[in-house]
Amino acid sequence: MRFRLLLLCLPVLLAACSKTDRPVQLDFVGISTLTSSNKTVQPNDTLTTRVYAVGNDNALKRLKITVTYLPGIKPIIYPVPLSSYDPTKNAPDSKEITYLDSLIQPIAGSSSGHDISETLFVNQFAARATSGTEQWQYTATDVAGATASRAYRLTARKADSAVVVHSFTAVLRPVPRRAVVARGVRDRSRVFLNLQYGLLLPKYAVLNQERSVEANQTLVDLICVAGGTGTTLSLVAPANTDTAICKLPAVWATASRHATGLRLTTLTSDQFSKAVAADFTTSYDSSPAFKPNAFATGALTKGQVLAFKISDGTTDRYGLLLVSDLVLGSAPVLNCSVRVQK
Repeated sequence: MRFRLLLLCLPVLLAACSKTDRPVQLDFVGISTLTSSNKTVQPNDTLTTRVYAVGNDNALKRLKITVTYLPGIKPIIYPVPLSSYDPTKNAPDSKEITYLDSLIQPIAGSSSGHDISETLFVNQFAARATSGTEQWQYTATDVAGATASRAYRLTARKADSAVVVHSFTAVLRPVPRRAVVARGVRDRSRVFLNLQYGLLLPKYAVLNQERSVEANQTLVDLICVAGGTGTTLSLVAPANTDTAICKLPAVWATASRHATGLRLTTLTSDQFSKAVAADFTTSYDSSPAFKPNAFATGALTKGQVLAFKISDGTTDRYGLLLVSDLVLGSAPVLNCSVRVQK
């Protein structure tokens, strides 16, 4: 009888001696002001997500964020007549962008006397400017290779998506070069703008040590730059070579440095709103380039209307940018409205 009892207890004893690492945990902080689940949003909405990850028995190593756009982020060019529209032929292909891919430095904490590895990341971003969905997926990985992921899907509906002009608003928050701010705040500022799609990217979405987001550099048409004390804001094309204005790292390939054309027009805000696609080209061709640097606007002022020319490698597109508002100082903000040919 004792022998049988010993055999029954043996598996329990072996299980008690074996140790299994507890898995990585990842969760969204869910309060009303934060985005943590599927929802319908307005195009260009500014949204914020807080993601919390715990490594438990192993230290955290990496946090990655990807965004999948369906259909792609390009504005849809609808056929004539509109009734002949076929999503399988006219809609752009879905596109995935690596928004963040970074090694992380976890905070050493304690829970009930047990050392843990944890991190809290705040993602402030703008919803897509075109109609469709975007799936945001957050993945945390520990040093043993274990992962945990969470995702949500955002849906944006644009009422005027069938017109031949793509329009959007953008809010850019560059950090003054001489400002003393935490790196996380500096990197989170959205200063890189794609004019065709209305896509805003923070610094960490185009530059990282692993160079895993390098492909996103081809999306950048303009960079918003704040003066040393935040008393001026300007827009600069990646092709700019004046390092005193804006210095791009050597890893930013020459082929990815878009030579976005910039011109200062005499248009008013009312004329900007009423301009049609053909007026974009006329305004660009009839307006002078900025001097002495054609790839930098210099200090912007409220109410200015800029004409621009961008290229995707095969097609030139023209558009107008209205400086809707400027907030200068230690935390400068540029609000602009953009209209561009599809």
